[in-house]
Amino acid sequence: MALGKTAQLEYGREIPYLNQKDSYLGSILRRVVDAVNQVATSSGVAAVGKVAPPPNVDSVQVQGAQAGNVITCPSEVLHWTIAHNQTVSKNIRYFSEIDTTPNFTQPHVVDHGTSRTGFLTLPTFSSAGVKTNYYLRSYAQYPGSDPCKPTVVGNLTGATQINMGGTSVTAMLPSTGSGTASFSGEQGGQGLGVNQQRPKPQPKRNVK
Repeated sequence: MALGKTAQLEYGREIPYLNQKDSYLGSILRRVVDAVNQVATSSGVAAVGKVAPPPNVDSVQVQGAQAGNVITCPSEVLHWTIAHNQTVSKNIRYFSEIDTTPNFTQPHVVDHGTSRTGFLTLPTFSSAGVKTNYYLRSYAQYPGSDPCKPTVVGNLTGATQINMGGTSVTAMLPSTGSGTASFSGEQGGQGLGVNQQRPKPQPKRNVK
C-alpha cells in the first residue's frame, strides 16, 4: 500500500491487484485502510507522518483599559479570549503563553484544551516592588501536528504591555515549559511539543 501525501494511507496499485487474485483479501484490506485513516482523522493525528498545523489564531483580546500600547487590567485577574474564525477540526487544542519580556524567552504555558477563554491571577509587583510587565500570545495545535505560529497581543504594533491592577507582591518561579519541549522553559510556542518524545535529562558530567 502506498503512503499518502495527505498523511493518510492510500490503496495504491496493490489492492486492485489483490482483488484480482483474492477479492475477499482485497476487500478486507481496503476496509482496514479506511478504518486506519478514519481513526487517525478522528484523533487529530496522521496515519503517515504529521498532519498540517491549524491556521493561525486571528486575534487575542484582553479585558482592560488600553492607553497607547499598554493594557491595564481592572484587577489581578487576567481574562483573555481567543478569536479563531477558521476551519478547524474538533480535536484542536489551544495554548497561551505569558512572559515578562516581549521576546517570550521563557514563557509560562497555559493549556486551554478546547476552550478559547482564559483566566489567570497574576501578581502586580515583583519581589522588588516594581510593577511587572506581562506579554501574552496564543496558538493552536492538533495532537498530531506542530503548533501554528503564535499570535501576540499587539502583533501589528509590537507586543502590547499588560499591567495588573492590585497590590500583591510575588517573585515568580521560572517556567519549565510544556509537552516534549525543553524542561528549561526556553522553547516557547511548542504546546504539546514538535517531537514525539523528549529524552530524560542526563546528569551533568563531573569534570573534576
